[in-house]
Amino acid sequence: MTIEHRQIELSTGISMHVAEQGDGPPVVFVHGFPELWYSWRHQLPALAAAGLRGIAPDMRGYGRTSAPPNVEDYAHRLVCDDLVALLDALSLEQAVFVGHDWGGAIVWAMALHHPARVRAVAGINTPYRGQPPAPMLEMVKGRPGVWDYQFYFQEPGVAEAELEADPERTMSLLLRSSDPADRIDALRGTLSVRERGGMLVGLPERPSRSIMLNAEDLAVFVEAFRATGFRGPLNWYRNDRRNWEWGEESKEARISCPALMVTAGKDPVLTPKLSEGMERVIPQLQRGHIEECGHWTQQERPDELNRILLDWLAGLPPA
Repeated sequence: MTIEHRQIELSTGISMHVAEQGDGPPVVFVHGFPELWYSWRHQLPALAAAGLRGIAPDMRGYGRTSAPPNVEDYAHRLVCDDLVALLDALSLEQAVFVGHDWGGAIVWAMALHHPARVRAVAGINTPYRGQPPAPMLEMVKGRPGVWDYQFYFQEPGVAEAELEADPERTMSLLLRSSDPADRIDALRGTLSVRERGGMLVGLPERPSRSIMLNAEDLAVFVEAFRATGFRGPLNWYRNDRRNWEWGEESKEARISCPALMVTAGKDPVLTPKLSEGMERVIPQLQRGHIEECGHWTQQERPDELNRILLDWLAGLPPA
């Protein structure tokens, strides 16, 4: 059984590229920045072997999926509308949703705003602790710390120019594991970005390829971003207040479906500590943890993550 690809015209006007493998109860995988459906290449065959149907789209702005021109086109409300439309196009009433990085924020939002379509939900590295009192960037602007890169990403065109200058260097520097052999002062990548004048400033001009990627893997990412650029992906960061305002509509809601939070001990930004207290708003939350793992969990520790996911999926109530 191989991964199959198709282009699906959604009712939202987005043409979405989707990778699928397997038959059985559907599980939708939602990637983050700067990734692709391909980030889930290790999960799709594992789910198929377990009798499940894995569905991994390129999200709006990425890969072979449409990239609308405006910043507001990347608000979470619209991204979630794409996923609802994807279920409709596939004639699916419900699915399990698994998300990482920005994809994690999206799947928690799906569970809050479209609960009838979400059988269960899992966040990889990305927590949900309830609606914050203000947009995230407004809360941390006095002491941005590891979130400084998000302020750098706000001005349209600036980060695009840096990241698009050499896509192979960009992806080689961003997609790195927590293994000491891979270290290029990874934390520095998100700290003091504006002060340094860029996210990649001071990092090697010819970085080695990460040990979590083979040459073909890296080439998939490089060619995709060389073709599309980074405008769509960066626009996801430019809707902070808009996303928060949407969150206000469900701020009293709890996530009542079965849920899983997987933390990674070596993620320098989405640290396990950020997930403390999730049980308050997600009563059915279960947890998994991979200590020796950085940010790119599904690529760095695929076997460990697959075990956690499959154990949790096996314990869900029947669809």
